[in-house]
Amino acid sequence: MNTVGTESFEYPVSAFLQIALVLNKAVGKRCQRDPLLSASAYSYGISVPSWDWDEIGRQVEEVESELDSLPPGRRPFLQDLLEAFALMVREGQGEQIPYAERVATYLQVPPDRVPLETIQVLEDELRELMGEAGYPTDLAVAIPQWRKSQAVPREALNEQGQAIMERARARTEERVTSLPSAHQVALTFPSPYPHISGGGYSDYAGDYQGYVYLSGDISWELPNLKHVVCHETFPGHQAFSAVREQRYRDGSLPVEGTLYFSNTAISPIVEGLAEIGTEILGMLETLDDRINNVYQRLQRAISTNLCFDCNADGMEKETAVREFVESGHVSREFAEQRYRFWTHPLWCTSFPHYWYGREFMHENYVMMKDAPQAFFRMVYGEPHTVRTLRSAIEAHLGQG
Repeated sequence: MNTVGTESFEYPVSAFLQIALVLNKAVGKRCQRDPLLSASAYSYGISVPSWDWDEIGRQVEEVESELDSLPPGRRPFLQDLLEAFALMVREGQGEQIPYAERVATYLQVPPDRVPLETIQVLEDELRELMGEAGYPTDLAVAIPQWRKSQAVPREALNEQGQAIMERARARTEERVTSLPSAHQVALTFPSPYPHISGGGYSDYAGDYQGYVYLSGDISWELPNLKHVVCHETFPGHQAFSAVREQRYRDGSLPVEGTLYFSNTAISPIVEGLAEIGTEILGMLETLDDRINNVYQRLQRAISTNLCFDCNADGMEKETAVREFVESGHVSREFAEQRYRFWTHPLWCTSFPHYWYGREFMHENYVMMKDAPQAFFRMVYGEPHTVRTLRSAIEAHLGQG
């Protein structure tokens, strides 16, 4: 764990950090999962009082009123997180807040379902790719055949996963950003798989030590293994966390940039970046990679809509699972796991960050195609929310 010295924290940043730590405990107790995902990597040396929700709310308001004392460049990021913190307080006080309002405030993404027209385009594109690869254009027939043809034998998972991770790390160094040489990542395939995410999970412990767990309970297709390894390791979560720690240690990242807090507008950036990892690295190389890319996007779109159906409209589990099996062309086991994920007390409002984060970050990547290093510098090396990252990009392009 990276120990951070309190003497470097000026007010109101010190008070902001204390609120974050208090909320991590309070929201964690309410949701059965701590939301501060970077907690294991940093120790701030700040006390964590046992405030009730009313006191947390008062503290949030007080810090908001003091933001003008900070340099202008630091205020917007802190303001966006404080807005999310204020909504967490309202939820903690028992207020029943509409699901769409929570998604919009927490994530700064559209609080809407993915348009059916978008899903139709993805289905049509997938049919076309399947036909190009020699499969039937009936997705219910083609997808099982394609998955079988791409299956990685269970005994080969570790070797294949390690090879992909090593290649992705080298590509990240070449195309994206330098990485701390001390950064070590242990990749394993545990069974039974302990994480609610169902496929992969990245745990960054600080001091350039990382652990990535990919499910040993499910079948893996080689293109999807490539996608998930890149998502969880390089240029995704492990790279993001290690570079952030390095930037903080060398003094180029302010302390608030070390926080990765669920249900804030940081998460669509982090998850969206991970979702376009293979594209960033130039590792969408084969027709099967392209098939998997569209297939995964189709699953994300459909599951995002079912997430809204369940959390906003109260759709029952059996209906949601059945619809995901039929329209997403997934197994019932996978559909039930995803249902548990998108209805979890913490993750229910985070779940849309996969679809909308991917679309947002892909759009940003395309906007910055002529200045990729400036884009990567913003994403990996600066504290941003959805709003502040788009503002920084527009300013860079002269559109602000």
